[in-house]
Amino acid sequence: MSWLSRLFNGAGRKPSWPSKLAPHITILSRHSSLARTHRSRIREGHTCAMNDNAPTLQEVVQLTRQELTIVQKTDSIRECGRAALSLLPDDAELGLKFAYQKLHDVPYREVKTCWRRLYTDASLWRVLKLAEGKHGQRLGGETWENTGVEWIDEVVRLLDMALILTGAPQREDVVELWFTALKAALIATGAQNGANTGTARPTKRRRLSTSGHTSNLPASFPTELPEPTPILRQPIGRRQALSLSAFQARVAVSQTHTPLVIEDAIDHWPALEERPWNSPSYLLEQMLGGRRLVPVEVGKSYTDEGWGQRIITFRDFIESYLFEENGAAVSLNDTLQSKGTKQARPIGYLAQHDLFAQIPSLRADISIPDYCYCEPAPSPHLTHIKPVEKLEEPLLNAWFGPAGTISPLHTDPYHNILAQVVGYKYVRLYAPEETERLYPRSIDKNGVDMSNTSQVDLDEAMAVHPAISCCNAKGGTEGDEAVFYQQRREFQDRFPLFKDAKYVEGILGPGDCLYLPVGWWHYIKSLTPSFSVSFWFN
Repeated sequence: MSWLSRLFNGAGRKPSWPSKLAPHITILSRHSSLARTHRSRIREGHTCAMNDNAPTLQEVVQLTRQELTIVQKTDSIRECGRAALSLLPDDAELGLKFAYQKLHDVPYREVKTCWRRLYTDASLWRVLKLAEGKHGQRLGGETWENTGVEWIDEVVRLLDMALILTGAPQREDVVELWFTALKAALIATGAQNGANTGTARPTKRRRLSTSGHTSNLPASFPTELPEPTPILRQPIGRRQALSLSAFQARVAVSQTHTPLVIEDAIDHWPALEERPWNSPSYLLEQMLGGRRLVPVEVGKSYTDEGWGQRIITFRDFIESYLFEENGAAVSLNDTLQSKGTKQARPIGYLAQHDLFAQIPSLRADISIPDYCYCEPAPSPHLTHIKPVEKLEEPLLNAWFGPAGTISPLHTDPYHNILAQVVGYKYVRLYAPEETERLYPRSIDKNGVDMSNTSQVDLDEAMAVHPAISCCNAKGGTEGDEAVFYQQRREFQDRFPLFKDAKYVEGILGPGDCLYLPVGWWHYIKSLTPSFSVSFWFN
């Protein structure tokens, strides 16, 4: 249940240019067309070599200034009022703070588009000041690369915060062109992999690279399942290369809306081999050497006390959560036997985030499975699922994190194809008919409706009920056994029906797709560092 799933829904626009700005039209039309063509090719699953056609930083500065100084009569930013708009050219920092406050005054779904526009344009004005200031005055010459790249880090931060917090409505083309130009400039100066030619900040922990290369990165994430592997008592059915017509027949009748693991359906994805997401160095390269910002959930799961969210650089995410002690593969035995012990470091999870709208180059490495364009039969019997509108296109989200990340037992209002790209995950699913035995939550203390999430901690349930566990976690001394039976009694008092709930389970590996029908309860745990993509459709 990420707070970021609602983002990236802004719509672009085609500006109307006064004749006196004709010299600049060529720049904007050429590169805006390039950005639109790039996104179109990405949607079709093609790659596009942008560096040869990338705009220069000087060109992007020019077209950004022109975009910001022409406000169309229909632009919703006008609703912010003259006082707010007057801040932008001269005091963009204050305008940014004011817009940020407006974004948080009300629940996000109630934020007016004008405030998202204000935050985006204030960010772009700050970017212009940086680019045209101390370092930017050399952008048109041959020596700008000698000024250091710290200012680029700040530009990336401003642009990504605008994307993550607002979706950058009506400025998507401009923002994308900034990243394209920055990538080309960094490659030209040899700083693409995160080198910082300025003074590095002090650090006590190991860093992956500060010298412009990634030599001390592992070549790949762990590729083997940890021992012992989970015991599958009620395995999910599997089909190899299921045809589209067979899948349509399956979803055309609500009675056959049952989970299925589909093998070999995404073998053609470049993300598996040609441009492998299993390579940390490849991912860092797509993220401007790890400079790009990502939203990270910190903690075991969103149902736990102490769970929170941070926006950090992708490099910090890799360093802090993927290649420290948290990044190693773990067995479910380890998880259950350590239940209640203090965790050395909180788990970080890039969860339910539309990373592919933010980083189009990664979107080019995958394609939407054809299954997502089938027409599922309605499910009026699912009274525990709130109705949602028909989607025009599937909703894509990224799920990337170390071993031990958990999605607690919950339901979603859409059908889902969960594609596993990197690593392994354990999944357990309960049919809608088991809802009463799963003890759904209600409205929490903050007024948030949590009825799609179970009160049952499945790790705890498996620890006290070995008969439904996917591993053999019970054992120990006589004293431990007394504690075990006490914990079982307490769990049984709280959830007396849970142990009788029927379920199916499975392990997803690279190249597997899980069809997860609407309304089915599901628990998912990473057994190794893992990268998955979900495709919601209805």
